[in-house]
Amino acid sequence: MKYFLMVLCTIGIIGFVQGQVGIRAGLSSSNITNSNVNARLGMHGGAYYRLELGFFALEPGIEFSQKGFRGNDRNTGKVLFERFNYVDAPLLIRFNFFPEINLFVGPQMSWLMSREFELDGLVNTNMENLPETEIGGVGGIGIHLPYGLNVQASFGVAKNDLADLYPNRKNKVFKLSLGFDFF
Repeated sequence: MKYFLMVLCTIGIIGFVQGQVGIRAGLSSSNITNSNVNARLGMHGGAYYRLELGFFALEPGIEFSQKGFRGNDRNTGKVLFERFNYVDAPLLIRFNFFPEINLFVGPQMSWLMSREFELDGLVNTNMENLPETEIGGVGGIGIHLPYGLNVQASFGVAKNDLADLYPNRKNKVFKLSLGFDFF
């Protein structure tokens, strides 16, 4: 047991030294499931720490993310916009198939920070009937470029729905990102 703990500590120390701290930002296209509304463009950005462990890597991160949709009001046919601002905290497992290319997957916890619903010039920011937290998953592909740059494409979907306001509907988002590793 003592040797097992020593090996774990050694792997942890070596992995910490080989870790990458970085930032990532990009564009997102979000929508909700089970609906005929249109996607809405947004942005996202944040920081991550990637712990390289050979064939795979662990990457916790935190980022600001805009989600939402646009559609038409059922009664009037007028265009409506819904924007949700979240803080996302993914925990990704990256599988390094080649030195430059990796696939990733993992859970994500999100916290709703603000909401903006707009219909016919009237804006509603009430978050009362929306869940404060969202649990979901994310997956995608990443490419390492020279000089510490990286790009990735990801798709995320929430597990829980948007409560009474949008029953049986969940956030889903496609993201294109550019990142930079500092160390």
